Amino acid sequence: MLNTKQDLLKNRGRWICLPLFLLWWAVSCRSEGSFSSPEKIPAERRDSVRAKLYPFVAGAHAARDSVEAYRWELWIEQGETLYFGLSRPTRSRFPNRREAVVGRVIPSDTGWRHYEELFWTYRFPSDTMRAVVEGLYRLWRKGEDLRNYNEHYVAFPDPYTFYDQSQRRWRRVIAGDTL
Repeated sequence: MLNTKQDLLKNRGRWICLPLFLLWWAVSCRSEGSFSSPEKIPAERRDSVRAKLYPFVAGAHAARDSVEAYRWELWIEQGETLYFGLSRPTRSRFPNRREAVVGRVIPSDTGWRHYEELFWTYRFPSDTMRAVVEGLYRLWRKGEDLRNYNEHYVAFPDPYTFYDQSQRRWRRVIAGDTL
């Protein structure tokens, strides 16, 4: 028999909600089709873009991470814009966990004409990360407010945090002041 009280206490309910989210995602994919896999992009191009994105995505993690630890979860090109999802290993008491940064860039000859992070995910098992990223990206594209998913899936944005495009970083609003 399933002990839901014990399962809900583990990881703030993610044990129960993740399978439900993945089931919903699988059903919704039938009507929309699935995304092309980042592995279909030539490795040289993926590695080149990942190396350019790394300083922005890694931020404060750059000192302790390596660019090779970052794995592609999402790669969608629409016109000039590249929507990306990169995941990195995280420190966790559970083995084999990753968190993802999803955003969009417009490349230029000298770097990025536009860089924006759309959302960060919580830590998930490595084998389910791509499904979570693609499902959340679909919701974002439909115009859903991702703050509705803060409890289980989305770390940022939250009611007090927003992405400042001019400074290319997440900013916090506390008592009316922006930090």
